[in-house]
Amino acid sequence: MGIDIEAVKKAIKIPEFKHTELLEIALTHPSYIYEDRNLDKQQQVKQERDYRRLAILGDAIFNAVVIDYLHKNDSTLNQGKITEFKKNLVSRKKACEFAHKLNLRKICRLGGSEKDKNKSDQVNLFGEMFEALVGAIYLNFDRNLSPARDWLVNHFIKQSVDELKELEPTEKESSQDGLQTTSTVNADEATLWQKKAEADALIANNEELQKLVTWVNKKSLKFEPHYQPVKVRAFYLALIWLLGLTFARKLDPNCSPGKARQFFPCFNRACDVVLDIAFFDNPNTDPANVIVSVFALDFEPELKQALQQIQAELPDLDEEKERFEDWRQNKGQDWIEEIKNILGHDLQLNNEQRNLLKQYYNANRCLLEELNSNSNVTVTPTVREEIKNKLFGIETLMSKTAKPL
Repeated sequence: MGIDIEAVKKAIKIPEFKHTELLEIALTHPSYIYEDRNLDKQQQVKQERDYRRLAILGDAIFNAVVIDYLHKNDSTLNQGKITEFKKNLVSRKKACEFAHKLNLRKICRLGGSEKDKNKSDQVNLFGEMFEALVGAIYLNFDRNLSPARDWLVNHFIKQSVDELKELEPTEKESSQDGLQTTSTVNADEATLWQKKAEADALIANNEELQKLVTWVNKKSLKFEPHYQPVKVRAFYLALIWLLGLTFARKLDPNCSPGKARQFFPCFNRACDVVLDIAFFDNPNTDPANVIVSVFALDFEPELKQALQQIQAELPDLDEEKERFEDWRQNKGQDWIEEIKNILGHDLQLNNEQRNLLKQYYNANRCLLEELNSNSNVTVTPTVREEIKNKLFGIETLMSKTAKPL
């Protein structure tokens, strides 16, 4: 039995909602998907992925809209209050309240394992479902942020902000320096959240790249107690970029020998890069930087062994050009398959996916560099870390014991 689309349109007060398949995705919880015997395993995995990616997109949009509203509509709020209000409004608890306000429990599809649970045990479930609904509304209007923003503000944000303000003390804030503290907050935080939403939107509708982001997130969870998840996710995206966009293409027999010879010296340079990294922060993307990370860190021991074996097999690229080309033609495809099997991820990306991956990676990297700089003095450390922990893929909570890479 499908979703009652007309009931959903009435509940969300958007009668002109055209892409109703997005509502089906947003309001069908994975607990229902995996109990549907009409779906095979592959279909179930795809439907869950569609649901999760809508939620990721909706979460980023929700953050951006809240910050923008607070900045735009009350110039008396200082940085601390904006951060405090935003933390209250963008929590899963508040999103769950909004979901219940829409009566999503009655119009969504839940599996038997969730239907009988108390509301108090489903905060994350309905909080995420509300985020998925926001993502669906955003996509329904062809990525035009205005309708989604107006919907959120008019039905939820304005009233919630007014309620929070009623609970605030009326006395003026004071400063140790005797300066006015009810200063206008810079728009930097809203801008950063908007950039994050725009980066996520780049790959929101590309199924293969969503698979990649999900895979990257799972990889990062293996190392969460020891390394910052955002850096692990960035590393794996860079690794796929190297192996999928460069390594696999250069080993492809159809690739010109000259282009292949330009790439493979990076194996030898990787040994020297260790010393360079110790003294220089090179912002340029260099394949050797990624390879040396595989060699230096025990993230992927099998991959490390495979790349070292390739390095050992490589003929001298200057003196044995013909032997190198024979090696590439005869063993190139075998090595591609070997690397794919080790990683458990397909390295074949079409031109559109390559371009989107580059844009997505660069957008996240630029945002990370901006967050690490001190140029945005009005952005609080809390907000910086919150955005950081959502870069390069699915959000993962920062462990208190995490150590920087």
